[in-house]
Amino acid sequence: MTRLPKVVQKSKKRVGRGMGSGKGSHTSGRGQKGQKSRGTIGVLFEGMKMRKSLLKRLPLMRGKGKFHPKKTDREKYVAFKNKKTSKKETK
Repeated sequence: MTRLPKVVQKSKKRVGRGMGSGKGSHTSGRGQKGQKSRGTIGVLFEGMKMRKSLLKRLPLMRGKGKFHPKKTDREKYVAFKNKKTSKKETK
């Protein structure tokens, strides 16, 4: 047990926490200017609209959830037999 190497995992450097932290200058590792340096960008943001948005380019999913698989011949036969026997019993 004493011969195993020690596993030391360094924690990530927190940016923007003062000049003494080493990552606290006025840009804090984000670069000089631009949208990315100023704040967060939405996931679906596409900048200048040169083409249709991502959501418009995806195919329409019409009737999703309305599909029911067709009955096989055996299931049809069993259902038909059950109908006949139930009619005889009710008479």
